[in-house]
Amino acid sequence: MATLFVENLTVADFSYLHPKRGMVGESWLVDLELSGDLDDQGMVFDFGHIKKRIKQIIDDSVDHRLLVPVDNDQATIAERDNDTSLEWVYRGGTIRMVAPSQSLLLMPGPEVSKASLTLYLMDLIQTVVPANVAEVRVVLREEDTGTAPFYHYSHGLKKHDGNCQRIAHGHRSNIHIFENGRRSRYWEKLWADRWEDIYLGTEEDLEGTYYIDEIPHHRFRYDAEQGHFELVIPEDHCYMVDTDTTVEQLAAHIAAQLADEAPGKHFRVRAFEGVGKGAIAEAGENLPGKTHSSWLSGTSVI
Repeated sequence: MATLFVENLTVADFSYLHPKRGMVGESWLVDLELSGDLDDQGMVFDFGHIKKRIKQIIDDSVDHRLLVPVDNDQATIAERDNDTSLEWVYRGGTIRMVAPSQSLLLMPGPEVSKASLTLYLMDLIQTVVPANVAEVRVVLREEDTGTAPFYHYSHGLKKHDGNCQRIAHGHRSNIHIFENGRRSRYWEKLWADRWEDIYLGTEEDLEGTYYIDEIPHHRFRYDAEQGHFELVIPEDHCYMVDTDTTVEQLAAHIAAQLADEAPGKHFRVRAFEGVGKGAIAEAGENLPGKTHSSWLSGTSVI
């Protein structure tokens, strides 16, 4: 048999429900190996078809969804027509959600982990590879950021015309903060701690705050192109902003907050959205009264 490999086939950006942490935003890189006999072209599988078929099926099934382990006793799930209602009780409180079924992935097993998602994806990929492919191997991994701080966040963008409109999807994101031109691990760590396992909510989507078992919970709701979305989540799991939670707006928010918290200094923020993309914003002494942001992709923008 021959084996081919594809590194960084795609990045799966999603959120999942954790027994202790609650809702967790995540970004996992996907590496792939296919082993089998050579076909008439002398190939195991054409690389062009790998991107067309395998990347597409991974993106369609996992990306920008909330992953729910259906065999966990903490989960209560009901499906009706094209919508799913969910309750997840964990030590931090209760998460309740009503959303179009296409915005969730109901996974077999008691937990969502690299191992469980790997098995799920391998079974899925077997359905789209040709008969000569005898073995599929998938590796899921985080971006290697060294010792740089990062955070996990979940959010939803109701105005987006794609899958970002889903109310509970997320990212594992790096952040670079420069204070007066120098990289500041202090500020990076502060924001990584501030947004650890956070839900970033927009003020206009907040319907109210309610108590469940004496714990305050925020309730978000909105209508988008894919349908009606509602989310109830513990208040201390949330961070509120008065804009949409696009990465451009988040970068500008962080920069403005830094300028307020450390007057007289200039800040430049590179806020990532998952792997290899994000936005840049600046605020502070050298930019009186304003912030600006810009989109970045890859490592070519510094």
